[in-house]
Amino acid sequence: MSTNAIGELGDELMIIDKSLIASIRWNKELGRKLKILRGTESMQSLAKRAGCAYQLIQHLERGEYPESSPRNSAPTVSTEKLEGICQALSIKIEDFLGCPLVKLPQKIQNIA
Repeated sequence: MSTNAIGELGDELMIIDKSLIASIRWNKELGRKLKILRGTESMQSLAKRAGCAYQLIQHLERGEYPESSPRNSAPTVSTEKLEGICQALSIKIEDFLGCPLVKLPQKIQNIA
């Protein structure tokens, strides 16, 4: 088993169109990474540029459940919100998550 920026990887990986992913499972390691990337910028400033509430940034950095998350499930953040945060930080979401971006082979593009 290998590891990436967010922890241990399973034995199998699946390539999926990122437009089909509604949310990302969040953890404390991602929260620490977000805090480092934010640097000295205030949570309010980042949230404004990202188009979200500063409380979301606060919860994510702490690795906590946002108010809207059910308590019996793993914390998640919508892909849309995370993309907004990443854009505000001038980083691609795939770089933030430590996932390579793979272009579809032409043969598959022709099917889609």
